Amino acid sequence: MENEQRYFEMTASSNKLLRSSFLYMILGLLVTFLVPVYMIFFNNNLINFVIRGYYAILIAEVMLVMVLSARIEKISPMSAKILFFVYSILNGLVFSMIGLAVGDIFLIGYTLAITIVMFGLLAIYGYTTKEDLSNYGGYLKTSLLTLLIVSVLNIFLKAPMLYWIVSIGGVVVFSALTVYDVNKIKQLAYRISDGDPEMVEKLGVIGALELYLDFINIFLYLLRIFSKRRN
Repeated sequence: MENEQRYFEMTASSNKLLRSSFLYMILGLLVTFLVPVYMIFFNNNLINFVIRGYYAILIAEVMLVMVLSARIEKISPMSAKILFFVYSILNGLVFSMIGLAVGDIFLIGYTLAITIVMFGLLAIYGYTTKEDLSNYGGYLKTSLLTLLIVSVLNIFLKAPMLYWIVSIGGVVVFSALTVYDVNKIKQLAYRISDGDPEMVEKLGVIGALELYLDFINIFLYLLRIFSKRRN
């Protein structure tokens, strides 16, 4: 009976943390995609602001992620949420430039729909699998680093073959990271099922950030593939 009660407590905690992570992730994505819609259709003046401060915005994004990840234990849940949504807004400003560069709202919508379906299926697998995927973390970090190095290298080489390798590899790596991150959140919830509610709430924000980044990167790499095929 005690083991059964413990199982139900762990399951409830897992569901709560996952719900929190997915809720904030979805809200963050909505903010990110609504910002360029507002800028392109309702306030073109902001586009000039983004063009002038593009690199400053990118630096601010990196700093926000670093602060949120490094100080999650010391900041309040509200501060963590504010930082996450500020990051979502900044990313939306960057996305406005991507939207203008692609210039095809139907292609963007199609890619977004494919990403939502892919991400949903991957998240379901990550949650339902009985395997603990934490052992694959090292391989995924190595793959991510390799992807980054090849991406930077191809900025100078501009090799078509490397473009496709990076694009397809990016979809594969971040698809695997989606499964890994959902599974990691589930396993983490089991370990802190009777932990501090405030920490659980803050971990929900961190989980949301990780899932948000997985979704955004799958979308961007798919957009690279579809836009190149169109051309």
